[in-house]
Amino acid sequence: MSNQSDTKRSYKRWNLNLKDNYEPESVQLGGVGVQLLRRCFIDIPLCHGVAKDISVGGVGLLVPAEKAIPDKFIVVFDKANRLTGKVTYRREVSDKLVFLGVEWISKNERLRSDIVNHLQLQAQLKKAKKTNA
Repeated sequence: MSNQSDTKRSYKRWNLNLKDNYEPESVQLGGVGVQLLRRCFIDIPLCHGVAKDISVGGVGLLVPAEKAIPDKFIVVFDKANRLTGKVTYRREVSDKLVFLGVEWISKNERLRSDIVNHLQLQAQLKKAKKTNA
C-alpha cells in the first residue's frame, strides 16, 4: 500500500462534486454517501463514508479517522450497487478524516462501469435539482 499519490492511473477519475476542486478536503461537503462493510460469514458494518471521486478502477473515500478500516472491504452505494475494494493509499486529512484510495477487486469491468455511470447520473441529477431550486 502506498502513502504517496500515484499519478499513473489506468482509468480516468470522475469527481462526484466539481465544487470540491476549490475547497480543502477538511471542509468539503459534496460526494456520494456510502457504507463500508467487512465480509465475514455475514456483512458487518464498519462505518459510513463519502465517495469523492470514482473510476472504473477504484474510488476515493473520506472516512472517519476514529474507525479502524481494514485493507479490504465492501463499498455499498445503494441497495443494488456494491463493489469490493482494497486500500492502496491512506492519507490523514484532519484529526477527524482519512482519505482512502481504493482499487476495485472485481474483474467484471462491465459491472464496475455500470456503477460508475449510475453514480455520474445520480450526481448530475442532484446538481440539476440544486440549479432549478
